Amino acid sequence: MFRALIITLGLLCWTATPVTAESTSSQALDRLFDALKGAQDASEGSRLTSLIWQIWNHPDDPETGELMAEGRNALEKLDFYTALNRFDEVIKRAPEMAEGWNKRATVYYVMGDFEASIRDIQQVLRLEPRHFGALAGLGMNYDALGDKHQALNAWRRALDANPHLEDAPARIRQLEEDLQQQNI
Repeated sequence: MFRALIITLGLLCWTATPVTAESTSSQALDRLFDALKGAQDASEGSRLTSLIWQIWNHPDDPETGELMAEGRNALEKLDFYTALNRFDEVIKRAPEMAEGWNKRATVYYVMGDFEASIRDIQQVLRLEPRHFGALAGLGMNYDALGDKHQALNAWRRALDANPHLEDAPARIRQLEEDLQQQNI
């Protein structure tokens, strides 16, 4: 199944009909998400997840791609000012690119600005409702704010979008236990 999907994606990219990069990415993502739902094992799920992340992380514009790379590098070095600056530029250049918003949400989360992170995640989800990374981030933000109900809802949505998220089942179980303890 995975091999057939790759062949289909390759053919989609080489079609004789003029296709915009955005529509090609959208079609590829649709196929990948369909395949992800039907993935039979963790290995196949992991490969499909990786392909989805590759599409999300690679804008059509090379300059925007460079800004994304600089932002990721700054975030890895915990240089939040530079990371925010780069992701702000990505968002200005490509406001339709969900991953720019998601990366900035990540910076805000790491900085402890959970409300700002949630605002950016809401924009991610307007652009790409299946963005399991943003949904997981939303769960982490709500958990940090102590809103276990919203956190649980977000993690369930993340797992629904990607049944192969490794951390999601454990997070969901823990949140369910936490909520059960609150109700005792």
